[in-house]
Amino acid sequence: MSDAAYNLIDEPWLPVRRRSGAVERIPPWRVNDGMTDDPFVRFAWPRPDFDGASHEFLIGLLSTAAAPADEDEWEHQWLAPPEPEALRQRFLRVADAFRLDGPGPRFLQDMDPLDGAEPKNAANLLIDAPGAQTLRNNTDIFVKRSGTMVLGRAAGAMALFTLQCYAPSGGAGHRTSLRGGGPLTTLVVSGRGQSADTLWGRLWPNVETREQVAARSGLDPTPQRPGSAAFPWLGPTRTSDPKADGGKTTPENVDPLQVYWGMPRRIRLVFEPAHGRPCSLTEVDDSMVVSGYATKNYGISYSEGFEHPLTPYYRENSNSATKRPVHPGPGGITYRRWPGLVVRGERGLREPAQVVRQWHSGRGHSGDEARLAAFGYDMDNMKARAWVEAEMPLWRLDDFNAATRDRLEDFVRAVAAGAGTAAGQVTRAIKSARHRRPRDVRGDFGFVAERFFRDTERSFFEAIDRALDAIRADPDGDDPTRTARLRWAPVMETAALRLFDEHVPLDGIEDLDMQRCVKARYFLKLALGGRGKVGRALFEDDLKIPSPNTTRARRQAREAK
Repeated sequence: MSDAAYNLIDEPWLPVRRRSGAVERIPPWRVNDGMTDDPFVRFAWPRPDFDGASHEFLIGLLSTAAAPADEDEWEHQWLAPPEPEALRQRFLRVADAFRLDGPGPRFLQDMDPLDGAEPKNAANLLIDAPGAQTLRNNTDIFVKRSGTMVLGRAAGAMALFTLQCYAPSGGAGHRTSLRGGGPLTTLVVSGRGQSADTLWGRLWPNVETREQVAARSGLDPTPQRPGSAAFPWLGPTRTSDPKADGGKTTPENVDPLQVYWGMPRRIRLVFEPAHGRPCSLTEVDDSMVVSGYATKNYGISYSEGFEHPLTPYYRENSNSATKRPVHPGPGGITYRRWPGLVVRGERGLREPAQVVRQWHSGRGHSGDEARLAAFGYDMDNMKARAWVEAEMPLWRLDDFNAATRDRLEDFVRAVAAGAGTAAGQVTRAIKSARHRRPRDVRGDFGFVAERFFRDTERSFFEAIDRALDAIRADPDGDDPTRTARLRWAPVMETAALRLFDEHVPLDGIEDLDMQRCVKARYFLKLALGGRGKVGRALFEDDLKIPSPNTTRARRQAREAK
């Protein structure tokens, strides 16, 4: 390891906050320092995407250089985390791959110096930086142009990792990340015991064992020193340039650990003396800064078939064998995403990330409390619309028998589907009340659904608790969650009507078409009460409960007498 090189294993470059509130900059191997008195609890970057990517960096580093052999060894280190010095010794085995600057291979940078490539400002490393067209049109309203930004080496390293990890489409030949542009990441977060509410408790539950890595690849899980097959910057880039006989990179072409270290972009950072310029993001002084970078297109083009342990996947239909990574969409991350993030989606087309499935299958102690942390960029092709993140409760399905697990999953899918239908109906009702031609209305009304899910979130988790109590009380019953589903319907109706009345208030209704407003509210209440075509679908297809006052319901009532 060259003394001149800035090495990400031993440099104190990661900003972290202790439980006491003190902020320090540490090397990765100190992440579990002070566990018994004042542990680190979160990263402290000035950007949330850097915080999210830092979790992925350390989970990848732990899974690569300090992975336990199997679940028994994982459990042992869960109960007794390794000392910082022990982590340092393990990380040093791969330190040659983590030099950020200097001669030779550089972390996540092309081995080729990329001479002749047009230099770009360091600001363009940020995913949400305004693009060329935005700057030309002077439409950089929310994310302003940053001029001559310089980054300290710490921020430069994290900006580079964040871009390679989440890379969106960047134009012809500028490849997306191994999981596509702006993937969704989900983590299991410990909520009990020594690791509760610590940074270690956000990392170790998501670390792969060598057995798990082998199961993904069919390779011998014996510890080995990863090389260029895991760290692609240690060798010549597998370009995807068709003029140079380039092509797709498949899981068979690389080490399975490369899922943590994907390098879709060909980048070479440009370093220069700081000359008194602090980092434009962190305001930390450094002797050297990243002033820009050189880049060429046709980097590594990852094929389908990779499965990242931290990302949920879906199949487009039951006949498709191809799994695709889930991406955040407009409207944030709410409980409506539970089917597919926490439990299986309908017909098994969506499945939680490997780390979530591993938790369900028995990782940790029975009864351990945990949360699901989910985050990622909501992308519109090359444009970052928003960084979204959320945390929600996570049950361990291993605590239940197979029948209870299946019934719980059915219940979650039913109430989440019902909430999705109700959110759509209140959105349409508000548009219908306020506009004569609601279908022609432009603008994003996603805030209505987002508010609906936020207003009903607590009730959703309370409904799951009631469903579990009912299943336990009547494990052999034909439909033990029926009452819980019946009680969920008026919860949705109350929240939706309250939201409608807030956006279509009586005060000022004279400025609107009163008949149109009354009609919109009437049909909304009708649907949420299970009446009409939409209402019957809500009750019978989503919630799997009979809709009231229908011919079928009246006939069933007569037959029951």
